[in-house]
Amino acid sequence: MKTLPVVLSSSPLCLPLRQKYSLELILKKQIHFSFTFLFICLESYIKSEVLHAYAFLLPSCDIAVTRKVVQVYRKWILQDKPVFMEEPDKKEASLEDAEKLGFSETDSKENVKAGAQAMLQVFLTNAANVFLLEPCPEVPMLLKEQVDACKAVLIIFRRMIMELTMNKKTWEQMLQILLRITEAVMQKPKDKQIKDLFAQSLAGLLFRTLMVAWIRANLCVYISRELWDDFLGVLSSLTEWEELINEWSAFRLFFLSYPLSGCVLDSPKGATVGRSFSLSWRSHPDVAEPMRSRSATTSGAPGAEKARNIVRQKATGKCLFKCFSKVCCYLRWICRNKIKGCNDEIKIVFTDMFFSIDSSECLADDCSIIAGGNLTGWHPDSAAVLWRRILGILGDVNNIQSPKIHAKVFGYLYELWYKLAKIRDNLAISLDNQSSPSPPVLIPPLRMFASWLFKATTLPNEYKEGKLQAYRLICAMMTRRQDVLPNSDFLVHFYLVMHLGLTSEDQDILNTIIRHCPPRFFSLGLPGFSMLVGDFITAAARVLSTDTPAVKALTILGSLVCFPNTYREIPLLQSVPEVKEVITGSEDVKVPHFPSFSFFFKRCIAICSLGVWICEELAQCTSHPQLKEAINVIGVTLKFSNKIVAQVACDVLQLLVSYWEKLQMFETSLPRKIAEILVATIAFLLPSAEYSSVEADKKFIVSLLLCLLDWCMALPVSTLLHPVSTAALEEQHSSRAPLLDYIYRVLHCCVCGSNTYTQQSHYTLTLADLSSPDYDPFLPLANVKNSEPVQYHSSADLGNLLTVEEERKRRSLELIPLTARMVMAHLVNHLGHFPLRGGPAVLHSLVSENHDNAHAEAPELSSEVFRSPNLQLFVLNDSTLISYLQTPSEGPAGSSQGSTLSDVRVIVRDISGKYSWDGKVLYGPLEGCLAPSGRNPAFLISGWQPQGLGAQKDFSQTEEGDDVLDKLLENIGHTSPECLLPSQLNLNEPSPPPRGMNRDQEKEIIEVILRQNAQEDDYIQRCNSDSAMKVASQEQPSPVEPRGPFYFCRLLLDDLGMNSWDRRKNFHLLKKNSKLLRELKNLDSRQCRETHKIAVFYIAEGQEDKCSILSNERGSQAYEDFVAGLGWEVDLSTHCGFMGGLQRNGSTGQTAPYYATSTVEVIFHVSTRMPSDSDDSLTKKLRHLGNDEVHIVWSEHSRDYRRGIIPTAFGDVSIIIYPVKNHMFFIAITKKPEVPFFGPLFDGAIVSGKLLPSLICATCINASRAVKCLIPLYQSLYLFALSM
Repeated sequence: MKTLPVVLSSSPLCLPLRQKYSLELILKKQIHFSFTFLFICLESYIKSEVLHAYAFLLPSCDIAVTRKVVQVYRKWILQDKPVFMEEPDKKEASLEDAEKLGFSETDSKENVKAGAQAMLQVFLTNAANVFLLEPCPEVPMLLKEQVDACKAVLIIFRRMIMELTMNKKTWEQMLQILLRITEAVMQKPKDKQIKDLFAQSLAGLLFRTLMVAWIRANLCVYISRELWDDFLGVLSSLTEWEELINEWSAFRLFFLSYPLSGCVLDSPKGATVGRSFSLSWRSHPDVAEPMRSRSATTSGAPGAEKARNIVRQKATGKCLFKCFSKVCCYLRWICRNKIKGCNDEIKIVFTDMFFSIDSSECLADDCSIIAGGNLTGWHPDSAAVLWRRILGILGDVNNIQSPKIHAKVFGYLYELWYKLAKIRDNLAISLDNQSSPSPPVLIPPLRMFASWLFKATTLPNEYKEGKLQAYRLICAMMTRRQDVLPNSDFLVHFYLVMHLGLTSEDQDILNTIIRHCPPRFFSLGLPGFSMLVGDFITAAARVLSTDTPAVKALTILGSLVCFPNTYREIPLLQSVPEVKEVITGSEDVKVPHFPSFSFFFKRCIAICSLGVWICEELAQCTSHPQLKEAINVIGVTLKFSNKIVAQVACDVLQLLVSYWEKLQMFETSLPRKIAEILVATIAFLLPSAEYSSVEADKKFIVSLLLCLLDWCMALPVSTLLHPVSTAALEEQHSSRAPLLDYIYRVLHCCVCGSNTYTQQSHYTLTLADLSSPDYDPFLPLANVKNSEPVQYHSSADLGNLLTVEEERKRRSLELIPLTARMVMAHLVNHLGHFPLRGGPAVLHSLVSENHDNAHAEAPELSSEVFRSPNLQLFVLNDSTLISYLQTPSEGPAGSSQGSTLSDVRVIVRDISGKYSWDGKVLYGPLEGCLAPSGRNPAFLISGWQPQGLGAQKDFSQTEEGDDVLDKLLENIGHTSPECLLPSQLNLNEPSPPPRGMNRDQEKEIIEVILRQNAQEDDYIQRCNSDSAMKVASQEQPSPVEPRGPFYFCRLLLDDLGMNSWDRRKNFHLLKKNSKLLRELKNLDSRQCRETHKIAVFYIAEGQEDKCSILSNERGSQAYEDFVAGLGWEVDLSTHCGFMGGLQRNGSTGQTAPYYATSTVEVIFHVSTRMPSDSDDSLTKKLRHLGNDEVHIVWSEHSRDYRRGIIPTAFGDVSIIIYPVKNHMFFIAITKKPEVPFFGPLFDGAIVSGKLLPSLICATCINASRAVKCLIPLYQSLYLFALSM
């Protein structure tokens, strides 16, 4: 039987017929007629299929008609389904019912139902012919119409893929047809001179449709392994198309960028259909069941998968990292590598490291279709498998012929790896920051690209861009913390690749490795990593010579300065022309020479590294011969034109103050030499800094003065009094002045001006005077431009901008003289006797005017104190505030009030602090020692005794009845023989009677004498009774006590000469009022030293939230040793130094580490020292720790510290310490962008345990200064005190 053609010809002969019948009606009639024969005989169905295909076989000139046919099919498939596309009933499908229909065109024949799947299969087969027509590039209009027709067919295909329910046969036919279309269109032979415009026009849409169909089909039906292999073969042969790479990149990232939530994919039971395949995820109960092994190969992917997929889990995440954590649990192939090496080819086989499922295990129905189960739609297992297969669908990417596309693929791989790394970082993170989740069991495969990367490094030079991307990804992959340590085979290939790259002659490869391999690599402690140390040093030196990524190279070199003392003999990989095997050797790692650079940041890193190396050599007592040369470089850098670099050098010299004893052991004169360098540098820079309009110049002189002060306070006085001995000075001066004299000279120049003395070279120490074989003060330096930070002001500050600038200029002019005056006052008051007996926490007096004041009982300064008549306040030279207080006398018991020599107290407040002097202590006798009433024992000659005398007799005690005179005369005669009479009789013996006198005469003489005595007594009695005879006695005058309450103070003022006419113009009495009281209290509340408070956190393994971190009551032994090295423990209840907000009542802990010098106080808020027994204590702890600008974080966690764990608006600088092997520590420093550079530690430094506490303390102090300098109009404490 003849049938009407499906599509009428476009010739004029057919025009009347086309006008009579509509195209849709003709097609419907013919398709109805064809399906009528389908129920009669198979031959009739075959003939009907031929009729359908005829409409898509028209030549290119009739493509417009074909497009109309496509539109009709689109309407039938997507909108109004005709009757014949409905599913047939069983009754209609029987042969008996078919025979009853007959062959005539009746109403029953028009209701034939053939089914949608059959119709879709017919359409898929016939529509493929549109792509197989020979395009006509000579006629652009026809080519455009053919492209539009093909796009219309592809749009129908995509609508079918996304919106229709198809059975397995239809899906397979869809995939087969798309593969054949892609293969036929994209693999046509192309002339190199003429582009295939037809293929180019369809490439993007065709590849996208193919990818969508393949993913959607695997979510709905089971796709065989053979079909996957066919898919792999087609796409791997089309890698020269850039459009394929773009679509592959989009789909490989799709799985990582879309949350695992959304619409539910339709199931064969007729569930709701999602509009987009990317929205089709289905949630289901959480079940852990084994699943069927993969059913298609991914040969050419990065490694061969050989294990089974894992059971799916519940996917209910609402954000990227949370939901993908479910997906990545099914990525079992995680870089546990087994290397199978050929001669020149590296192949990695990634094995299953999590589960080993036995083949005897039963399969569960609760699995996705791709795993052999019955579940359709998106599930974690299906997502993981599809992502893996789509990733490897290009085959071996190193077989791509185009270098441009090859580089693009590796760029996409880096983006993919970066997303996987971010996902890994976000796994097992606390969302509420209240508790730490358990670590993830399964993690993303971050080393799965290793085989591609290793092979890419062996490609020819024409693939250079791709090789650089491969090296970049290798460095990023291996400088992360490794969740699973690579095996030895993997490390062998990795070290070989890195060795070849670091010793390569290609400078771009060197720059790439140095730029993307940070010092963290050396802190990971991979087995055998030290073999690459020599290669890194050599490569970094080559990079420095080209001045390309010099900062990274210097950071690497600086991180290795502590390695020679830790690894005495490091095995190094030797560089040979053709590497056939790995040859190891041993050689010393030398300290690299730092060349000149044109950028200040590079020099800052170099100076910091040099400072760390000096400290390391001093701590290890190695007596390195280049130590003096390194100090020479630091000293010369002080006069660098760029003040940021010079400030870093000054900080390094200030760091060496704590190592002055080590320097003295190395060479006796070296500490004194550093002080001489500071003095000469100040004298050299002072003339230009005085008149400079750049504020940084003056601030740097201030830093030098404070550094000089620290050195003076640290060195013994004998060292400062040692004469300065140089060849130049000996030629100019016969007498040599001590170092302290030169120090006061340069300070006097800073106060009075550099032009004070006409012959400056004969007065101060110059750089030329220091020239010697060991020190070259004129070492050549590169010219680096000064960089004054640009000030940015908000609109709110513009109104006060002029006032602020004027105030800043005024302070800048006074900055150097005020600092010099403070240094001189500090030296006068503290040189040689710091710390005091009370400890370094006490530097200045704590006595005030209310203490020991009998006229004021207030416990603190108040207006009552000012009403005391025994107190007066004076100002001297407009810079010193002096209080004279007369205190009550406290003499010995029983003595009068005026027996004490002096009861005057003088309280002095000047630019350097507050001091108190008691007149009793200065001039009175010592306590417990009374002056003797007789001879002063101080004048006795020690050990002197009279010669020739016997034992002395004590006559102070005599018995009653003894004649004292007789005893005295006897003793005189005995002790002084010269007093004896010539008769040599004792003085107490009566003399013999005179010669020629008898006894009667003697008796008469005695009677006369007695009578005369009686008469005299009688006369005396009569005179005594007569008042006229009496004479008034002369009595001793009684003492007069001074009644003036300020009497002794006035005497002391007169003794000091303050009342003289010459002093009166500089010595003024202050008016005691409320304003003076307020200023005194404010001045006394200020610390007399520079103060800093630093927070210290301890993070144990697995702690990811603030509650667990703040709840730590103790840390590891290494952490406790580190905290003990920061400072000494002080009892907060009795501590009289800087408290930093800590309380004495124990609410913030009982003790805290404290560090102090004569100029600086540092208190450490240690989290493990504070109580954490309640929520209130945790809140208080967080308040103290979070408000500090500088945070020290000791992290023993396997993951990097995230700043957001401790929520605070402060914490401008975080210094994170990671313990590594061999008692070394990796330092990571994060800071806000506006914080300037500080040292001596830098981001990426690796230091030994001996240096860690001192370097961390110095870095924290410098970091705190850097943060404080951002405060508008910030000034030092002595400047603040002087202004008040």
